[in-house]
Amino acid sequence: MIEPEDYARWRNSRLGALTESIEQRVISALCGNLSDLWVLDLGCGDGTYGIRAFEAGALVVGLDISIAMLRAAHIRAVARAARVRWIQGLIGVLPFATNAFDLVIAVGALCFSHDPSGAIREAARVLRPGGSLVVGELGKCSCWAASRRIRAWLGSKTWSAARFWSVRELRSTVTEAGLQFEGARCCVYYPPVTSIAEALSPLEGHLSCLGQFGAAFIAVKATKGLVTRG
Repeated sequence: MIEPEDYARWRNSRLGALTESIEQRVISALCGNLSDLWVLDLGCGDGTYGIRAFEAGALVVGLDISIAMLRAAHIRAVARAARVRWIQGLIGVLPFATNAFDLVIAVGALCFSHDPSGAIREAARVLRPGGSLVVGELGKCSCWAASRRIRAWLGSKTWSAARFWSVRELRSTVTEAGLQFEGARCCVYYPPVTSIAEALSPLEGHLSCLGQFGAAFIAVKATKGLVTRG
């Protein structure tokens, strides 16, 4: 189980800060303008994306199963004067009305889920017609995934429970939930080595031509169709 201290330690490292900044830019680009939107940060962890959404002008609710994560998210939000409503709950059984949100962000919410398809169906349910879902996950075709698989084989409980994703798998999951796939973005093409990351990170824009091959992070966007009446 990943704890808030693990996130903080990662974020405070040079490799972690560099990697998170790249991932956040990708998610932000897919989300677009958040001003006055109702946003759900699904599996919010210690609040990174929920806080960023608030700072971009959104009305934000963050949901996570972990009380420890929610406490950490609250502390971080207070420090940045971010007004986010934090709720404990399961991503597969959301305590919200149908059509409640304009946007659902789910970054790292599926990799440890026992029922990722159910979680995406719930995300689709709480989206209003015309609303969007942005999912960010760990790519399976990267040296990061290979390293984590080795750690799982060596006994890591965290990574033995993790699932890595391809664009095709995420596309299939969102379309099976009744959403329209809009596109994918991939990033973090360097290995988990700080010196190499610092050298290669400026080339991310050029390396994106590789698609998901070598990308440690992949993100997709999908929308909920508008209701039409005959």
